[in-house]
Amino acid sequence: MKVKDLVIYTSLFIGEKELASKLEDNTSLTQREQERVTTMVRCYNLVNQEIASDYLPFLYTENIDVNNSILNFSDLSKTIINVYEVKGNLNINIRYKRYPEYLQIFGHAKKITYSYLPDELELDDDVEFFNGLSQRIYAYGMASEYLLCDGLSEDAEIWEERFKESLFVLSRKRSEVRLPKRRWL
Repeated sequence: MKVKDLVIYTSLFIGEKELASKLEDNTSLTQREQERVTTMVRCYNLVNQEIASDYLPFLYTENIDVNNSILNFSDLSKTIINVYEVKGNLNINIRYKRYPEYLQIFGHAKKITYSYLPDELELDDDVEFFNGLSQRIYAYGMASEYLLCDGLSEDAEIWEERFKESLFVLSRKRSEVRLPKRRWL
């Protein structure tokens, strides 16, 4: 799926049916319509980064080779948010201390697992759906952000509630619930 498809869904949600049909048919857009599409793409990037930083972290494991030293965040392939673990030989956890620009690692580190901010995408870029996210959830968030930018805060509040409710349902624990065995006194 492309960002363009999410913009089409969002356009339908906010009542811009003409804009959605022009995007589906690849018809040329007026300057005002092009500005709306650009705003919706920005809203997608905001929503995607909000999801990654606040709700469902996008995790990435990267191979490194650091021995009792410093690992600069700029040396990693993605923009880091949180570090979840640093592993050494034989998959053993390594102690580390986090600073604003780097990690101080105490041992020989081979792997690091961290959450990251996704890259900003353009209209024709492909969207990766992490953690079970769907186009519906993105469209809810994009509609909320777009309507806030447009000054329609009451309508935006409705879409924001749907967005957060969908994320809550997606993030809740789905494992088996085990109760303790009964004991008779």
